[in-house]
Amino acid sequence: MKLASDIRVAGRLARRELRGGFSGMRVFLACLALGVAAVCGVLSLSAGLRAGLAADAALLLGGDVEVTSPGAPLDAAPLAQLAAAGRVSGIVSMRAMVTAGVGGGGLRRALVSLRAVDDAYPLVGAVALSPDMPLTQALAEEGGLPGAVAAPELMSRLGLAVGDTVRLGQASYAIRAVLVREPDRMMSFWGFGPRFVVAENSLAATGLVQPGSLLRYAYRVALAPGRDPAALVAALESAFPGASWRVRQASGASPGLSGFFERLTGIMGLVGLSALLLGGLGVAGAVRGQINARATSLAAMRSVGASSRVLFLVCLLQILFLAALGIGLGLAMGAGAPFAVAPLLGELSPVRIVPVLSPAALGTAAAFGLLTTLFFSLPPLSAAGRISPLTLFRGYGELPAGRPGWGVLAVTAVCGLGIAALAVGITGDRRLGLGFVGAAVLSAVVLRGAGWALLRGLHLFPLPRHPLLALAVSGLRRPGNAAAGVVAALGLGLTALSAMALVDANFRELVTRELPEKAPAYFFIDIQPHQLAAFEEAARQTPGVTAVQTAPNLRGRIVKVRGMAAEKANVDPDTAWVARGDRGMTFSRTPPENSAIVAGAFWPPDYAGPPLASMDAEAAAGYGVRLGDTVTINVQGREIDVTVTSFRRINWLSLGINYVFVLSPGSLDGLPLTYLATAYTAPEPPRPDGAPKAADEALFAAVSAAFPNVTAVSVGETLSDITAIAEKIGLAVTASALATLVAGILVLAQTLGGALAARSREAVIFKVCGATRGDMLTMLVAEHAVTGAAAGLSALFLGTACAALFVIGYLKMTWRFTAGPALVTIALAAGLTVLLSLGGTVRLLGKKAWPYLRNE
Repeated sequence: MKLASDIRVAGRLARRELRGGFSGMRVFLACLALGVAAVCGVLSLSAGLRAGLAADAALLLGGDVEVTSPGAPLDAAPLAQLAAAGRVSGIVSMRAMVTAGVGGGGLRRALVSLRAVDDAYPLVGAVALSPDMPLTQALAEEGGLPGAVAAPELMSRLGLAVGDTVRLGQASYAIRAVLVREPDRMMSFWGFGPRFVVAENSLAATGLVQPGSLLRYAYRVALAPGRDPAALVAALESAFPGASWRVRQASGASPGLSGFFERLTGIMGLVGLSALLLGGLGVAGAVRGQINARATSLAAMRSVGASSRVLFLVCLLQILFLAALGIGLGLAMGAGAPFAVAPLLGELSPVRIVPVLSPAALGTAAAFGLLTTLFFSLPPLSAAGRISPLTLFRGYGELPAGRPGWGVLAVTAVCGLGIAALAVGITGDRRLGLGFVGAAVLSAVVLRGAGWALLRGLHLFPLPRHPLLALAVSGLRRPGNAAAGVVAALGLGLTALSAMALVDANFRELVTRELPEKAPAYFFIDIQPHQLAAFEEAARQTPGVTAVQTAPNLRGRIVKVRGMAAEKANVDPDTAWVARGDRGMTFSRTPPENSAIVAGAFWPPDYAGPPLASMDAEAAAGYGVRLGDTVTINVQGREIDVTVTSFRRINWLSLGINYVFVLSPGSLDGLPLTYLATAYTAPEPPRPDGAPKAADEALFAAVSAAFPNVTAVSVGETLSDITAIAEKIGLAVTASALATLVAGILVLAQTLGGALAARSREAVIFKVCGATRGDMLTMLVAEHAVTGAAAGLSALFLGTACAALFVIGYLKMTWRFTAGPALVTIALAAGLTVLLSLGGTVRLLGKKAWPYLRNE
C-alpha cells in the first residue's frame, strides 16, 4: 500500500513538473530517437526485403517448382510427372564465350552467362526487350541464322548493335534485341559475364554440349490451380530417391540471397545499436544535468516531507515519459525508412523491397530503447533520492556523491543483460553478437580508462611555462572536468567509424593488390579430355605465361553424412553452402597445392582400392565429420560412399585450383569429366588506359581461337566485380554508421555544453583578474584539443582492435594496419572537439560578470 501511495504522489508531482516543458532534455530525446530509429530502420528494411522475397518468390524462381539437373537432362519419367502437374519450361544454363567481328574488323571475345530457353519461357512474368518484341520472335531462325538477345553490358563491351552477327561455339547468331529485363534474374556475386539468351533448339549446333560440360538443366513448373507445390516436391522425392537432380519450391527459391540479407542486416543492426548505446551516454548526461539543475527543487520537496523513494519515483516517471516520446519518435522514423528508401534503391537491390510495418522490428527497437534508457538513467537517477534539504542553504545545487543502491545496480545489470541478449538475437550469428557485446564492454572500459589515464598523466608532468597553456592543463587537472565525458562520447562514435574504415582498407588491399599479385590470370573450364595436351601446349607457348595447372573436374553433391541425410544434419551455418548445391570434385594422386594436411594422411601415389576422400578441415568441422567417417556423394546419378582419411587446410585466397573434396584415383572411373585449368602470367607495369596485361590478352586470344568450346574466366574482371559489390555493401553499412557519429556529436555537444556552463563562475573570476577574450579562448581551445586528441587515440586503439578481430576471426583474412584511417580518426576527433567547444566558449565569454558577483 505504501508503494502504491508513493507512486500516486510521485505521479502527480511528475505531471506538474512536466508542465514546465522539456528544457535541458532535448539531447535526451534526440539521442534516444536517433538510436531507436537506426535500429528500427534496419530491422524494418530487413522485413521489407523478406516480404519482397516472399511476394516475388515464384517470379524469382521462374515457377512454383523447379527441378535442376547438373550435366544431363531429366529422364522421361520425372519429366512426365512434371508435365502432368502443370505447364513446364526447360532452360539450359552455362558459361561460354561469344566472339564478335567474325565478318571483319578484328575479333573481340567476351565471357557470357548463356541461357538457352524454350518457347514456354517465361512461365511467370515477362521479358522486356529493346526493340519491343516477343522473345520467341527474337530467338527464331530468320535468314538462315538463329536469333539471340544480349545484355546491354555485352553490347557495349563488344561494340555490338542490333542486327550484328556473333559466334557462339561453332554456331553463328544474329543479335535481334537488347535484353532489358528478365523476371527471374537475381543478383550474381561472382560476375560470370553478362546474359546471352538463345533458343534451346539451337544449342546443339554450337558444340558446347559435351560429356562432362558444366551445364545446368532447369525445369520450371507453373502448377495448375489448386495444386500444392510441397505435395509435388514430396511426390518427386518419394518416387525418385537418390536422384542426382534437386527439387525446390518457390518458398525456398533463394536461400543464399536470404542468408546474405540476414547477415548484412545483422551487421547493420549492430551498427545501429552502437548508435543507440552511444546515445545512452547522452541519456545519462541529460538525466544527470536535469537532476543537478533541479537539485534545489528536489531539496524543497525533501524539506516538506517527501521521502527518498518519492523523489526517485518523480524523476523516474518523468524520464519514462520522455523516453516514451523519444522511442515513439524513433519508431516513427525507423518504420518509415522502407517507404522512403524503396523508391530510391531501384535497381540497386536485387529484390523488390515491399514496405511493411513489422511488429517484430517495432517491438525489438522499442525494447532496445527502453532497456537503454533504464540502463543509463538509473544510476544518475538514484542520486535524486540522496539530495539533502541542506541544499536549500547553498547558493547552487549539485549532485551528491555516493554509489547507487544495490537494488538500482541489480536492475541496471538486468537491463544490460537484456541489451546483450537482444544484440545476439538480431544478428542471427551468436559469435558475431557476442563479439559485439564484448567489444562494447571493452570499449567502455578502455575509454573510461583513457579518461582516467589522461588526468593521471597530466598530474605526473610539470605545468607548461606558457601561462595560458598552464591554465589549460590546470583546467584538465581540476576535479569535475569534462575530459572523461568527452573521451567517452567522441571515442565510441569514432571507434565504429575507424573500425569500418580499417576493415574496408584491408579488403581493398586484399582485392586490389594482394590477390592480383598471386592470382592466376584466367580460369579455363570445359576442357575436354582429348583437348588437354593441346591446350597445355598452346597455353605454355604463349609469351609471358609462367605456369599452367590443370585438374580433372566433375560436379557432385553431398547426400549423406555418416548415413544421415545431409539436409537433416546439424550443420554450422558457415559451412552449410557445402551441401546446398552441386560442388566441383576431383581426384588426385598427390595433395593439391595451396593446401596442407592437418589431420590424417593422404593416400600413396600408387593407391588402388576403395574410394577415399581428403576433405576441407573447416567443412568437416561444420558437418561434424571425423577421420574414418563415411560420406555419400552423388556424382551424375551415381552414389559413392567415400571414407574420409585426411583433412586439409585450404588457402582459398590463393585463387588456385582447390576442392572441398579430393577423391582417390579410381573413385570416379567411367564418369564423363572435363578439365579445369589456371594460367599464370608474368608481372607487367599497369597500362595507362587500364587495359589487361599484354600476356593476358595474348593468352586469351590463343586459347579462344583454338578451343571455341573452352570458357575463359578473367580473374581480374571477377575481382573488379567483387570490389564493386563490396563498395555497395560498404556504403550501406557506412550510412548506418553515420547515425553513430551523429549520436556522438550530440553527446559531445551536451557534455561540452554542461562543462562550459559549470565553468561560468570560473570565467567571471578570469575576467575580474584581467583575462581577455583571446586569452580565455586560447586556454579553452587548447584544453579541448588535448581532450579530443586523447579521444582520437583511444578510438584508434579500439577501432584497430575491433577491426583486426573482425578481419581475422570473421572474414578469415590477413590483417594489415593502414595509416590513413588512423590519421583521419585523430584529426576528426580533435577537430570536432575544438569546433563544438568554440560555440559554447563564445557564448560563455559573452556573459556579464555582475550578475554572478551580485549573487555571491
